Parts: sequence; structure tokens; C-alpha cells
Amino acid sequence: MNKKLTAVLTAALMALFGASAFAAKNGAEDRVIRVATPGTYAPFTMYDDAAKEWSGFEIELWRAIGKKFGYEVEFLRFDIPATFAELDLGRVDTVAKQISITPARQQKYDFSRPFFFSPYFLTVAESNEEIKSWKDMAGKTIALAEGSAMNEFVAALDPDNKVKKFVYESDKNIFSEVSVGRIDACPSAFIELPYELKRNPALKLKFVDLDNPIYTEVNAYPFARTERGQALLKLTNEALSQMIDDGSYAGLCKKWFGVDVMEMKPARDYQAAHSK
Repeated sequence: MNKKLTAVLTAALMALFGASAFAAKNGAEDRVIRVATPGTYAPFTMYDDAAKEWSGFEIELWRAIGKKFGYEVEFLRFDIPATFAELDLGRVDTVAKQISITPARQQKYDFSRPFFFSPYFLTVAESNEEIKSWKDMAGKTIALAEGSAMNEFVAALDPDNKVKKFVYESDKNIFSEVSVGRIDACPSAFIELPYELKRNPALKLKFVDLDNPIYTEVNAYPFARTERGQALLKLTNEALSQMIDDGSYAGLCKKWFGVDVMEMKPARDYQAAHSK
């Protein structure tokens, strides 16, 4: 078969069957999707050192994505700054930890369709009666995690730099720092904090100003602008769309959070804005 005819047939197959057929024929280099994740962010991505087992909403989501197209999914443990470095070096394919789409990240990566929408609220110690909303944060301290999108969001909220920012290498100790009063506040997701309080009753924390989230994250998966990255991006979008349409995404959401996130107001608002 000559090269010209081969190229024509390949293009026809891609047009007919989409990303899944392309991935199946070419293998996207291999049949393993490598996902970098800290494994410390409940209930999205968790690693049990004793049992050597992964669990969490995003862990199950990625396993379902891989299963749809016959891919093994390998989870590799890195803190958030290192996860993006690994992605830049081509040693992993994407990053999982409720990753937010931000302007800075969009300059470097192409993102999948959103898989989660998460309002963030200002969170303080239960005993804190001074802070009622973001406007009370001038002169106060806020804890942020290195490499997290929360740094961009909080910087936008505080253009005059009136809030004292303490950046931690990892987010695993931030709640306890706020709970004991070493730090005045931190941002936390509407789903994340209730889960943590149930898991760790010693934490004494509360949301403030529940009618006004300080920001809302749109979460998606970043991929490199390479041939492999683009093939896996198409595959991921196809899998997510199928899961949302067939109800398996809703089932996974309800298992971990008790609600279908795609039916909540932030998701509906986003979809309405982007369907025009």
C-alpha cells in the first residue's frame, strides 16, 4: 500500500471513529496513562502507605477513563510543584488533585473538559469571631499551599497585598494550623472541609460568609502540547463525555460527595455561559 493511500485511510479512520480509534491504533506510545498526584488530598486522591493502596474520587475517575479505552492507569506520587515539573519533562501525562484552570496554566497546557466545579469559602477556627467575610482579612494571615491555584485566586482578591500570606510546601497541615490559631484563615472547598471534619473531629473549623464564595474553581486535567498529550486529551474528553451521559459520573460523585456536581449551580452556570 503506497504512503499516500495509507495517509488517506488513516485520516478517514480518525474522522469516523474519533480519539478512541486513533488511540487504539497508535497506542499513544503505550497503553499506560501516567497520572502525577500527591495522594494526600481527601477525598479526591489518597494513598495509604501501610496498605499501599490508592483511593479517592479522582483515582476512581481515572481508572474508569482508562478502562473505557483499554489503558492501564499508573499513579505517581509527587507534591504539586513537582507534578507540573514532571508534566513539563514528559515523564507523566497529566496531574490529578482537583486541578484548576487558571490563566497562567492555560498559557502552557491544554485542558480537558471540566470534571468538577468547586466554590471555595474562607475558613477559620470555630472560636474566631473577628473574621466574618473577606473584607475582614486586612492585616490577617492566610495559609496557602505551594503550587496551588489558590495562590493566583487569593492574589487577585488582594491586589494591595493587605493580607499576610504564608505558603506551605504541602496542604496537609493547613487545616490544623488554622484550627489551633497559628494562622487566621485558609480557603477550602465546599466539599473538602465537611469531609475533613468528619474524618478528623479534632479539627475545629468553620466556613464564613457562606452566601459568597471567595472564588470558584473550574477543575480539569492539563495535558502537554505534544502529539501524545493531544491524543490523550481527546481520549479523556471522550471518556468524560460518555461518563456524564451514561450516568456513571453521577454515580461516582454521589458515592464520594452525596451529590451530582454537574447538577449544582456552579456547573449549570458554567455550561450556560459556554454553550452560547
